[in-house]
Amino acid sequence: MESSSRLEEPFIINAMVSLALATVWLFLKRAYLLEYFYFSQLLGITHLFTLGFLSSLMMGVLYRLGPTLLGAPPKSRLFGRVQFFLYVIGVWGMVSHFWLDESRGMSWSTFLVWAASLVQLANFRGLFSVVGRNRWPARFVAASLVYFTLAATVGVLLGLVKGYGVGVWFLSPNYIDNVFAHAHLAGLGWVTMMIMGVQLKLVPTTASSSSTLPLRFALMQLGTLGLAAAFVFDLDPTPYAFLLAAAFVLHAWGPFRAWMSGRVREWELLPLGFLMAAAGVGIALGLDWPAPDDPLRGRLQLVYGFVAIVGFMVLTVLTVAFKLFPMWVWKERFQADFGKKPVPGMKELHSEKLRVFSNLSVAFGVALTAAAVLTGAPSLLSVGTALVLLGTLAFVTNFVRVARWGLLKLDYSPTPADIAKFEEIFPHARGE
Repeated sequence: MESSSRLEEPFIINAMVSLALATVWLFLKRAYLLEYFYFSQLLGITHLFTLGFLSSLMMGVLYRLGPTLLGAPPKSRLFGRVQFFLYVIGVWGMVSHFWLDESRGMSWSTFLVWAASLVQLANFRGLFSVVGRNRWPARFVAASLVYFTLAATVGVLLGLVKGYGVGVWFLSPNYIDNVFAHAHLAGLGWVTMMIMGVQLKLVPTTASSSSTLPLRFALMQLGTLGLAAAFVFDLDPTPYAFLLAAAFVLHAWGPFRAWMSGRVREWELLPLGFLMAAAGVGIALGLDWPAPDDPLRGRLQLVYGFVAIVGFMVLTVLTVAFKLFPMWVWKERFQADFGKKPVPGMKELHSEKLRVFSNLSVAFGVALTAAAVLTGAPSLLSVGTALVLLGTLAFVTNFVRVARWGLLKLDYSPTPADIAKFEEIFPHARGE
């Protein structure tokens, strides 16, 4: 975040704007959650969460983590800039046309997102050849880039079918089954696979059982591809849902074991709890419970998607983000002056209380919203979505507290106590 030349900056800023707008939009239109999930306005909100926030943030973070944590820098800065402009125009084109319920404009926008996915895949092709201790995190991340392109490809085809009535022979004749395949390629293959790869570096407990990494990776590939194929070719999705659940258990076992020994705080496990809940609901749906003609099934499908996207994916980002942003800003803004003059500590750049509030507010909001959708309770839905809104706005506020030091080049004004503490720790610096 040192200068405007940083490739990650525009992606991350776009993500924060998208998150704020998505949660405001969701709160204002919360009644949509009590209706059938497949209609234009709710799809617009969903894509603002998934493409506007999650995908944009992951793209930006990858430009920072690729060289430092994974040993695979992007091949071209120009490619990064091209990727951003293709992506941001495509995403906002999709969201705005969902809002307008205009299928043809949405269809054209999908091509830009698809093109951005190809540019990203080419720019980070070095991930496929990483060896040594970074090889498994890099493999998870590399696989996620492939899945993003696959999901975007299916999205383009869905746009053509919806906007122009173009028939695609290898897709299911049931349009909604193709939507399910697209959603799982994106949610499991792109987002979840990326989260797993990054967590292997940022959350050491997820890598504590390193011997299971090949199995986790294989289960994720078989489960994701099998589930997508099951939707397209009208196969039983249940076996693949069980494979994915096994991969999730293996990934979550290390953090849960650390929690049981008192090394991890409870609120940090909430996203994994929602992941397990979503996996359980997915298995139930695969086993045809509730029955296809039961009105409860549609509500449970919506809960499945909401808990997976907001409860697991968004909440995971909220939980781990402040392991990254304060460190980046502190290193670029204050590291050069460390030991020479008073500088703020890394943890002083954000509010830990605001961070905890953000996570707990979103977690309780997701739980209440899920309960409201299942029971059809509008008042409970208002409380749940309001908590999600408050939590995400608290997160964005906390992010601004950190980013302002780098983006606005603010000067640090130490208090007399800060100066006294600095002189005590670094007495040699008094005369400088």
